[in-house]
Amino acid sequence: MCRSLAALGHAVTLYVADGLGDDRRDGVKIIDIGMPASRLERVTVSTTMMWRRALKSDHDLLHFHDPELIIGALASKLFGQTIIIYDIHEYYRQHFLRTSTLLPILRQVLAWSYGLAERCAAIWLDGCVAVSPLMLRKLRCRHATVVANYVRLEEFQPGQTPMVERDRQVCYVGVISKERCVESMVDALATASGRLLLAGKWYPASFRAELASAPGWSSVEELGIIDRAQMQHVFEQSQAGLLIVDLHGDEVSSSSNKLFEYMAAGLPVIASDLQFTREVITRFHCGLLVSPANDPKAIATAMTWIFEHPQEAQRMGQAGRRAIETAYAWDQALQELLGLYEKVGQHCGQNSRV
Repeated sequence: MCRSLAALGHAVTLYVADGLGDDRRDGVKIIDIGMPASRLERVTVSTTMMWRRALKSDHDLLHFHDPELIIGALASKLFGQTIIIYDIHEYYRQHFLRTSTLLPILRQVLAWSYGLAERCAAIWLDGCVAVSPLMLRKLRCRHATVVANYVRLEEFQPGQTPMVERDRQVCYVGVISKERCVESMVDALATASGRLLLAGKWYPASFRAELASAPGWSSVEELGIIDRAQMQHVFEQSQAGLLIVDLHGDEVSSSSNKLFEYMAAGLPVIASDLQFTREVITRFHCGLLVSPANDPKAIATAMTWIFEHPQEAQRMGQAGRRAIETAYAWDQALQELLGLYEKVGQHCGQNSRV
């Protein structure tokens, strides 16, 4: 998003808290407020520092993603005239309710608090961006649009090695957690006779020790946190990408950028049978659906089919890439975002500066 806006001539600043220092990349100015020492410091000190830096810079528009920034956004709106857009990527309320690392009573409190904050943001902030129409219908924002998790066409390319010549291995890149059904992926390896290229951050960190004792762990190649170039290399070595998630309620309608990343790289997708994945995969014939999501046998069956039918897997991957080029290109989503910026800017009397 930031790179696309910068390429169009906008002055774009990205505020982060990763401890890597200030930088400038692809026309985007990056300001680092420093890595917080704890989760508590992140939601208190870091968020306060971030809003102070952003407001002092006198931007025409502030667009934020993280839910812990909502309170600061509401406070900033009370005392300033800057346009503020809230970008909702997940159903955080449901995420809090099923987070296994929290006590049940704390889950309820956090879910209720976030729900209240989100409703206030929808009413008082200038606009909202969501990844699905259902999110917008529930929020009832004044100005809003759907900006799906599409990818830029140039970010990933299909690998040159035909599927029939690749090793029997699949990949997963993302948060490594129970909610992402990584345990089921690993268990599936015990019968699928293949390997899993596993990349991402463990959440929580203790989950790794638990998973390392699983029978299929010996067939896992752990890659750690990787960048986009390394992701491309992983995709080129794989015969399929895994998108196995155990979602419930409204979450089943949400889209995933992981789906589009795999498709852009020409990989067939082995995905949970959810509303959005079903719509994409059945329309374009670009992968296999598994149900239930946490069933290792179903995942193993899909893996084995891919391994034993490389030419069909190749056609699925090619179909997915064509779908990205024709139906799910990032440029389409970018136009929706620019339209929202223009509409909000006109409403606030700042259309010439948005």
